[in-house]
Amino acid sequence: MIGVSPAVWRSAAPGRRRAVVIAAEPYAGLLRIEPTGRHAGQRVLAARRGTSPAALLAEAGPDADVLVLSSDEALLTAGPRDLGPGTAVAAARLDAGADDAEGIRRVLRALAQSRPAEQRLLDALDAAGTLTLTEALTGARAELRGTGGERLFTPGAVRPVPALWPALDTAVSLGVPDGRVTVKGAPVVVGAYPAARAALRRRLAPLTSYPLVLAVRDGRAAPVRAVKAGSDLAAAALAELFADHPGLCAVTGAAYGADTAAAGAEAALHLLFGGPGHRIRFALPCATTTVRSAAGGPVLAGPAPGPARGWRRPGPGVSRVRPKRPAYPRTH
Repeated sequence: MIGVSPAVWRSAAPGRRRAVVIAAEPYAGLLRIEPTGRHAGQRVLAARRGTSPAALLAEAGPDADVLVLSSDEALLTAGPRDLGPGTAVAAARLDAGADDAEGIRRVLRALAQSRPAEQRLLDALDAAGTLTLTEALTGARAELRGTGGERLFTPGAVRPVPALWPALDTAVSLGVPDGRVTVKGAPVVVGAYPAARAALRRRLAPLTSYPLVLAVRDGRAAPVRAVKAGSDLAAAALAELFADHPGLCAVTGAAYGADTAAAGAEAALHLLFGGPGHRIRFALPCATTTVRSAAGGPVLAGPAPGPARGWRRPGPGVSRVRPKRPAYPRTH
């Protein structure tokens, strides 16, 4: 059995009497909702093929907190007519090409791991409106100004969870940074054709081991050389991508979360590139970046990486990387 705690999907208003999870057959039979003090009842509903979102949500009831675990777009994007005015829904997207049981476990782990840190970031943004991003090895520094967007689930609406994947799908984020931001870690790529996604992941693979500094000004990013034999390769790949698809150099925001499609992925702050209008969208983790509040205290501490071979700190006069040829595969 897979235990599901209603606490992990951060459902909204008090007064919800039932906790309901909707998942596809046969995986619904593997789920068990853990009792809570605030919900009088718990129920798992099986989303059978051909069943409408309206019928499932009507069965959940008007006083329910609902978690949807699915790869079905109709369930993930249910509208007000399907929900009714009182139902609060959290929708977690599963990778359509993966085993649903493992996908469910990854989503639940990501929710449990990311919720406390995400809430600290949101509270700090709400209190001061800005956060400072710093990275010890590269000396990068940037300011993140909050969007002031909706923080809580509201009855009558669907709210995607966890934060990272829906941010790539909807461009909802913590805000857009300004300054120099260090990215390091495995990139998250969605949209486009599988071959294009795989190609971009391969080109950006050096970021898993080497940090790369991005200069972000007025919402647009340019890679800055940081490591001679490591992230220079990823910097060149980004420069080629931005040259081939100029709109993708726009940083659409920042989000905290984990890649739920990757086994063992750690939650981190990510920079988001591309939005709903782009055929390919990606997020670059800032796994070694420390996030500080306006008062200077750390809200999110990133471990400092060890010096990489060939390292040199980029100075103010370091030139941005320019592509030699448009080698990135087309996404359309």
